[in-house]
Amino acid sequence: MRRLSDLGFLFGVVAAVEAVYALTALLTPPGEIEAVTGWVLSADGKWLVKLLGFALASQAWVAWTLRRQPHLGVAKALALYQLGSATADWVMWLVLADEHIFSTTLGQALVIISIPTHYGIGLLLVRAIRHTTAAHARAERPAPLAPAAP
Repeated sequence: MRRLSDLGFLFGVVAAVEAVYALTALLTPPGEIEAVTGWVLSADGKWLVKLLGFALASQAWVAWTLRRQPHLGVAKALALYQLGSATADWVMWLVLADEHIFSTTLGQALVIISIPTHYGIGLLLVRAIRHTTAAHARAERPAPLAPAAP
């Protein structure tokens, strides 16, 4: 359980998850996106997936690079992204239902898996940030004064 409060470990998790998304986005030919992801996209949407892949790859790279010395500001940004990504997934699923973007079984399965995964990682990052901040605060407290000797 302690590992789930370790920012370095969670940076590694973020790096792995986002690298999988990035590689999928970057390596899948535009004509195969629906077959691989289940997303039913327009021609422009297929190329936007490529741009998103670069953004996800940079996020994975930053998380992997900083995993040994995680920065609290970066941890907060990663947590915000994870929580925002999960929220965007379910909002898109509802708002764009008439567009049938997630109309395939695979598309629905992936979005159903990604929502709790991103929320989980985001909440674990928030927990680890609080744990790390509290540990720093305890370490910075001055030692209590010793009682005066008689």
